[in-house]
Amino acid sequence: MSTNQKRFDLRIDIFERKAQWAKPLPTLKPAELVEAILQEFQEVEYLSKSATDYYLAQVEDETAVLQEDVSLQEQLPNESRLQLREVERPLPKGTSRPSQAIYVRELVSGKVYKLNWLPAIIGRPDKNQPNDDWIAVDLESYKTGLRVSRRHAQITEQNGRYFIESLSRNPTLLKDAEGNVETVGDEKRPLQHGDTIQLERSNIALKFIVRSPENV
Repeated sequence: MSTNQKRFDLRIDIFERKAQWAKPLPTLKPAELVEAILQEFQEVEYLSKSATDYYLAQVEDETAVLQEDVSLQEQLPNESRLQLREVERPLPKGTSRPSQAIYVRELVSGKVYKLNWLPAIIGRPDKNQPNDDWIAVDLESYKTGLRVSRRHAQITEQNGRYFIESLSRNPTLLKDAEGNVETVGDEKRPLQHGDTIQLERSNIALKFIVRSPENV
């Protein structure tokens, strides 16, 4: 394909990063543009690596969601402004949406888990265990994942503050931004943006992220 083809001039709101310029080929499909956005903005620590976690919509008309299999030129005019949005997962029974967009990021792989509901369980799936659909961070596929308890820890929210508690005797540590480390027991511990949840036996570390303008 010729690189001399005329390109679209688009502005894209990538959450708190507003009006980012993009010059895609008009023949590009929205799903391909999402993949390019995720590649370009890898430094944004709350962005997933999976394009299926997102979709594009026009800012001027919030109901105008782009069809992922139809080219940009067939759906919108040049110089449009778009918005990257997250796919909203259905709530399991007994849970609720967090008051803010919150995530954990596995520090070695960089994999991001959005916490779409609270309480959110960190662990491994097991249909014989209660609240199996509350698992928001499934670590079973990791090399050391079988060292993670099925119900390892749980994140909750109360009055706009986040907390973590252990659901297992399998050790969980919490390290704050200053490097202070404490053991997480069955009593709730405050959880702040930038804290690291360390699952000691599996050596898996998860950074807790609150998406807000001051954290960009």
